[in-house]
Amino acid sequence: MRKLTVSAFLASAVLFLAYCTPKAGKTVAATPVETKEQIVARYPPDQLEKGHTLFTGNCAKCHKLKDPGSRTPAEWDKVLQRMIPKAKLSPDDGALVRAYLIANSKQG
Repeated sequence: MRKLTVSAFLASAVLFLAYCTPKAGKTVAATPVETKEQIVARYPPDQLEKGHTLFTGNCAKCHKLKDPGSRTPAEWDKVLQRMIPKAKLSPDDGALVRAYLIANSKQG
């Protein structure tokens, strides 16, 4: 009986962890890393500003914000694949945060 209880507990724990583990956002994971120039050409200033607002309003809830110029576009893309799902951003909002950070990133 004890083995059955332990097995049931372990199975429940594994299922819980699998369910709660954030998955990479489909939008971010499927989007090739664009250059700063491509982002600036594609997103008008008001959308980049909305990305900034989303970045500061959502990301600062859990940790200190990094300077956008501290990473290259590829580095930001890698971080955002993990963080957008954790922040529970919609695909559109995630894309705006990504655009803001890449537009203000350091050269790769």
